[in-house]
Amino acid sequence: MPFKDWTILIVPHNEIQVHRLKISKLLFWGGLAFCLAVFGGISYFTFSSYNKHFDYLKYINLQRENRILSQKLGTVEEKITEMNGKVSDLMEENQVFRRIAGLELLDEEIREVGIGGTFVGTYDELYEINSPLAKKVYEQENYVDVLLRKSELINQSLQEAIEGMEASSDKWVHTPSIKPANGYISSYFGRRSHPIYHTMQYHNGIDISCRNGAPIIAPADGKVIMVKHQIGYGLTVVIDHDFGYRTRYAHCDKSNVRYGQKVKRGDIIAFVGESGITTGPNLHYEVYVDGVACDPLNFILDNYVP
Repeated sequence: MPFKDWTILIVPHNEIQVHRLKISKLLFWGGLAFCLAVFGGISYFTFSSYNKHFDYLKYINLQRENRILSQKLGTVEEKITEMNGKVSDLMEENQVFRRIAGLELLDEEIREVGIGGTFVGTYDELYEINSPLAKKVYEQENYVDVLLRKSELINQSLQEAIEGMEASSDKWVHTPSIKPANGYISSYFGRRSHPIYHTMQYHNGIDISCRNGAPIIAPADGKVIMVKHQIGYGLTVVIDHDFGYRTRYAHCDKSNVRYGQKVKRGDIIAFVGESGITTGPNLHYEVYVDGVACDPLNFILDNYVP
């Protein structure tokens, strides 16, 4: 027979009277439910607080990891920028080699070695967590890929230039390819303000500032076709290197060669001076290809010519 009520007897040790506590079925189950609800609430609050604390610690750690990763990416970005500068320098030197080898120069579009690509789907997970960081990672990976492609292009182009020069070794020894004097370049090829007259004029060569009496050397094999004083240029030496190449050396102090003399690359042909119109000792150096003045910097390959 199911119970309807419970009676609890309370018997004190020092009293004769017995206390009766009557508990109904409804009160019993209600109290039990209340206790369970309180216990469940306390358990849920405790568990929820722990999870929030754990999530907060996890968030703090992720923030720290993102900060460290961002710093490292910044360092990598600096190195990539430095590498890009060096690759660009190599690309310019490669153009010089191609010019000397008689090959067509690589146009701008080819030098960019561009390919198609997309950001979507590559870093979806990282993008959801930190979109700026994901974009930076993608950009750096793309830059590295571009540098690798440019390096491969330079390698292939240099091989082509080397093969071309080896096939015409005689032309190579007659091609101006080294700096004719040690010093720093004080004036470049192209339009400039004349150092004496202060008017805009076209500068057909470069000026190399040197100490007075510094040796001037032949940049390639050839034959001396002029040794004389010229207006403005002062004492001037001109060498015909064959294959359409001629070089001029002005403001010399004195000559070390004579008209008609054959010279080899590296021979001393004159000495730096201040003759002609000049503000100080320097070598004015010009390079002509088929009668057209060209930038001498395109014919300086000291690091590659023994």
